[in-house]
Amino acid sequence: MGKIAVVGAGPYGLIMLDRLVQNYREKENLEILSFDPDGPGGKVWDPQQTDTVLMNSVTEHVTLFTDDTLNSGGVIAPGPNLYEWSKNEAPKFIKQQVEKNQKDFLSQAASLGRNDCSQRRFYGLYQQWFFSNLQAHLPENITLTFYQEAVKDLIIEDQITLVANEKHVVDQVILATGHSDNDLSDEEQQFSIFAEEQGLTYQPPKNPARVSLENIQPNEDVILRGVGLSFFDYIGLLPKHWGGAFVEKDQKVYYQPSGNEGKMIIGSGRGLPYHARPANQKKAGEDAQPQLLTDERLEQIQPGEGAEFFDLLRKEAELVYYEKKLANTSINVAEFLEAYRKEEREKALAHFNIPKELQLDWDSLVDPGKDVAPQDFPEFVREYMAKDIKEAEKGNMTGAIASALDTLKELQLPVHKMIDHEAFTAKEYWEELWKKYNPEYGFLTVGPPVIRMKQLAALEKAGIAIFLAPDMTVERTESQFVAFSKQNEAVKYSANHLIEARIPSTNFRRTLNPLIQALKKRGYLAPHTVKVENEVHESGAILVSRSTHQVIDQKNKILEKLYCYGVPVEGLDWLNASTPRPKTSDRIFEMADQIVLSIYQ
Repeated sequence: MGKIAVVGAGPYGLIMLDRLVQNYREKENLEILSFDPDGPGGKVWDPQQTDTVLMNSVTEHVTLFTDDTLNSGGVIAPGPNLYEWSKNEAPKFIKQQVEKNQKDFLSQAASLGRNDCSQRRFYGLYQQWFFSNLQAHLPENITLTFYQEAVKDLIIEDQITLVANEKHVVDQVILATGHSDNDLSDEEQQFSIFAEEQGLTYQPPKNPARVSLENIQPNEDVILRGVGLSFFDYIGLLPKHWGGAFVEKDQKVYYQPSGNEGKMIIGSGRGLPYHARPANQKKAGEDAQPQLLTDERLEQIQPGEGAEFFDLLRKEAELVYYEKKLANTSINVAEFLEAYRKEEREKALAHFNIPKELQLDWDSLVDPGKDVAPQDFPEFVREYMAKDIKEAEKGNMTGAIASALDTLKELQLPVHKMIDHEAFTAKEYWEELWKKYNPEYGFLTVGPPVIRMKQLAALEKAGIAIFLAPDMTVERTESQFVAFSKQNEAVKYSANHLIEARIPSTNFRRTLNPLIQALKKRGYLAPHTVKVENEVHESGAILVSRSTHQVIDQKNKILEKLYCYGVPVEGLDWLNASTPRPKTSDRIFEMADQIVLSIYQ
């Protein structure tokens, strides 16, 4: 068969290695080469990183193994999820393979519950074990060699020459390179130059676990722009840097200051932190199933009906909300839900006399602070966090709002099918999916573990976390950064430190990944674009064939030997940074099998 190289050894790269091995059925020898300068697991999950940063998925819902739900046509090769691994294989692996922080890792393995969120570095250990386990159980005719080095270039001829520390000639290459830093935008460049000139700190978007906070001196304030998932990493990292501590008592969290704290000046466009992830009450495989957007219904949806599709998606969540919310009332819930499925919302609500206070208000979830006066916003944020914590702790099978948001999170497959079948018009794809639904989805469902929201609330109560009203703006004075809300320009905060509290977005034009830059120069990689009326938008993704994930070059030619999937094609695919879930025939496994079966056919 020859040689196949996989560039990148994070979750997507490791899954690709597994799928290449498990699906190989030929008698000829096969060589597989894996490249990643950060080792198996990649940089995001590096076992050497701080113990402060957490996953936002519970351990029982994290896996790299396929199971009997797989419907891609690939070979099933089951194995332990992260929770099962922590209780069985992990202690032996840690004792034999891990020297640094061994005691801490053993403690984490022993203490983790199935509904806990592990340290990110612990998932990195799981990935290292996954690779070692795969390598130890190879068929005799397959070799798997790992190179802890970066691939800087490749040249496509009859075969492909990879340029790493040495040159390697292979037959196919799969790019699974994950997140990368980007060249600075114009504004970021201006901030960076200003900070250098004035002796300030400007931190562009970056993985928070790899950000140095050493320049932040005791009692110095910090401006944090962005309140998404990465922001919550700083809720752990900054207090640790200052020497403070969070204390839990009676299921409440308090902040114990060290005296070194400055203020955290927090803001964004919406101004509110992402909703906390609900307490998990679901076993693996108990994901929500569509009641309205069945395969039969999806086949009926035509381009131009995108708004109706997203309306039905929200209605799916509403059905679950009302099932939970009305459970202990005198209302006949089964009859109401049947009417709600078939009728207009208002008609069903009116017919069954559902009180206003029991009705689900999407606006209050998607943009709860939009009607709050700017001077009242700090108090509103305090109330928002308290309510969000309370709702999240009700759990994703018993809490009405928690169950609804979890349903929305889990109903990814209908969206993927709409994308794969190109059932959106270009305008719907760009405006309805990427500009409207995707940010809403993130705010509602891709939030932190509830412990992080409790810690943030504790920092706010201690007077350390200061929230700006929406429409945050950052400017420069003669010697400092200044942050304020456009809604309340009278209230301004100055600081020597500005942190963009988000990771770099997938950006074809601005990526600093050396390999992607080299392949762009060679003409091998083109941007994925969406043309809406007379305007062409770049999604940030590398252009690939939807059906095979083969790369399409700048001459619009399919490069049959070069594949790409995962984070670099986010914008053409959707949710490519998500973690594979067991018992769901996860899309990541299906995409990997799609590529492998294309190679082996």
